[in-house]
Amino acid sequence: MSYESEFKDDTGWSAVDTNAKLSGERGRKFLEFLKQENVSTIIRYYASSRRAKTLALSEAKLISSAGFGIIPVYQDRNRKPEDFGVEKGKECAANAADFVDYIGQPEGSTIFFAVDADFSQAEIDKYIVPYFEEVASRLGGAFRIGAYGSGLVLSALLDHELIEIPWISMSRAFRGTRDFFNGEKWALRQVPPAHKHGTGSSQVSYDRNVLNWSAEELGAFRIDEAGSGIVAGEHVEDAVLGGGFVSSAPAPKFVVANAYVSTEGLNLRTEPGGSVIRDLTIGEPVRDLGAAADANWRRVEVDGHEGVVFAKYLRKPSVPEVEALISSTIEQWVRFDKGRGNEASSPYYKYVGEMWKAIGESYDGRDRGVPWSAAFISFVVRNAGPAYAAFKFAPSHSAFSHDAIQGRILKHTDRPFWGFRPREQRPEIGDIIHRNRGKGKYSIDYAENHSSFTSHSDIVVEVTPQVVRVIGGNVGDTVSMRDNIQEYDLDADGLLKEGQRVIALLKNRASEVALTA
Repeated sequence: MSYESEFKDDTGWSAVDTNAKLSGERGRKFLEFLKQENVSTIIRYYASSRRAKTLALSEAKLISSAGFGIIPVYQDRNRKPEDFGVEKGKECAANAADFVDYIGQPEGSTIFFAVDADFSQAEIDKYIVPYFEEVASRLGGAFRIGAYGSGLVLSALLDHELIEIPWISMSRAFRGTRDFFNGEKWALRQVPPAHKHGTGSSQVSYDRNVLNWSAEELGAFRIDEAGSGIVAGEHVEDAVLGGGFVSSAPAPKFVVANAYVSTEGLNLRTEPGGSVIRDLTIGEPVRDLGAAADANWRRVEVDGHEGVVFAKYLRKPSVPEVEALISSTIEQWVRFDKGRGNEASSPYYKYVGEMWKAIGESYDGRDRGVPWSAAFISFVVRNAGPAYAAFKFAPSHSAFSHDAIQGRILKHTDRPFWGFRPREQRPEIGDIIHRNRGKGKYSIDYAENHSSFTSHSDIVVEVTPQVVRVIGGNVGDTVSMRDNIQEYDLDADGLLKEGQRVIALLKNRASEVALTA
């Protein structure tokens, strides 16, 4: 693939920058579009004064409540040498500080400063470096400083240790950009061309960006309804982008990932169709290094091994709280040897015992007459972090489904799941599918008014255009992801088909809960 083609490749884009104020109906429509595209991060403007292009506090709250991270970029003109230098650095740093106070941006998060022109090395040394020296001296102690610009600008600022986070502009012909792009030093890159969403007064112009670092590494933040700022990953212990772990179960390792394996059975290969380096597990984080020679494949790095995988089976990161639940769920599946470990044998019966203990019961896997599937759900949800603290941890699926359905009706905003009719919304990873068991014929209307009846539920870990795949406990006496009973068909609109005995779809809203915690 040529440099131009690779530079324009926006596969896996998961961030946008825009000068449009995302408020009202236009903002809501655009944010919904970004959700559908699995975007995690929105970059908006700071400037010398509050005006049409700059981020507003109400807008920051709206963006945050929708589950996105925010990173500001400071720019007035910043395109001529006289827009930089020592005095301009002092002025722009002070202006950015005013916006920090207005928005409530938390310390430890990032502010980008734009260098939107193709400056020479001499101009960089004379104007750009002194400008960033002033910015760094005034803001660098409290905030992480990033720069948007050419490869030559970014290289110089990194060499002078004036920035942490380099953002490549979409102008691929700028000095030094080709080498910087190929060197993989960049944290994110803006991908040409510019895009538009919507029509008329609802139209939003935006640029797509591919992330090379996680949102936590980038220093994104959110603003809650009270106006308090939260840095991405602030409440985490080890999960990528978010989550936390409150039990003694092993926590997933932190991995700087910009993509995840979306299905089980994928192989890391030396080249397209080449020999297998290693098997990959569904939900495993990988670092996407760009397109391979064959456009159907992607170059990736996994645990220090570089190779290629079939592009179709990678997915973009979801919000931190969802990734924490997926990681927690798959961890237990792997712990049960991917469905091969029997509940009554060692050490698996002890793992079942841990699940029961977490909800105050003393059973283990040797108590064959006591179903532990709801204990499994409660366990993995609890391990996914504080955003799930208000979940109805219980030994019965009907108890937490009833609570989620009532939570939606009564607008209990602390609930990490709200219950919907099976075909009311599209299932997504991190959701819970509650279904009938045995000869049960219960409906969501019954579950709304009853909290004790026989049923089963699983956590969605994979969504394709045709099917949803789930993981659950006490299925075949193990933690399982079996095709015959843990796969749900979707229609052309991405909704669960009828006739699959589903009682309710519990939609994951933990990212919204995290903002008000």
